[in-house]
Amino acid sequence: MLKVKARASSLSPPFYGFCHKVMVCLILLLILPISSFSLQASNQNIQDHELKAVYLFRFVFLTSWGNFAPTNKQFNFCSEASLDVSYTLEALINKKPAQAVFIPYSSVNDIKQHHCHIIYSNSNNPLKIQKFKTAQPHAILVGDGKPFISSGGMIAFIKVNNRIKPLISLENLAPTELSLRSQLLSVSEIASAKEKQ
Repeated sequence: MLKVKARASSLSPPFYGFCHKVMVCLILLLILPISSFSLQASNQNIQDHELKAVYLFRFVFLTSWGNFAPTNKQFNFCSEASLDVSYTLEALINKKPAQAVFIPYSSVNDIKQHHCHIIYSNSNNPLKIQKFKTAQPHAILVGDGKPFISSGGMIAFIKVNNRIKPLISLENLAPTELSLRSQLLSVSEIASAKEKQ
């Protein structure tokens, strides 16, 4: 034990500082991939609507917005009023007012004057989804189930092995000129051509 201490103390301070920094970096590199996007629904205390709200909030930070990034660094979340997901999302956003704004809506007309980054809807109506796309061409449309993707939606929440997962249609997302980061794609299902029909 004494020999180890003596050897460590004989190292020069700059070299020891460098080794310490390298070790910290290596530990962080091992931990970050595990914790950066851990949204497993295995915890039975988490309700589906709560998990969906967390996903919705994180979607904006796992998207490359390019020229469509907000200049004030506040993302607008437009979510259909009177849904459990919306109430939970609003509560999350209220804790991060510098990063996000919650905008509830009842119809497409309610959000025409806003620039939405995320739009959450529980409608699978293709006409309504197309209206959203026309009114908000650079927003990510999120809904529920494979029919939402078939109707033109971009991300849908589905259950895989009793866990909520995003189902992403890269084809439906393409016209927005946005791209999703690999951290999101790696924990998602990618819609096949059959699911888009």
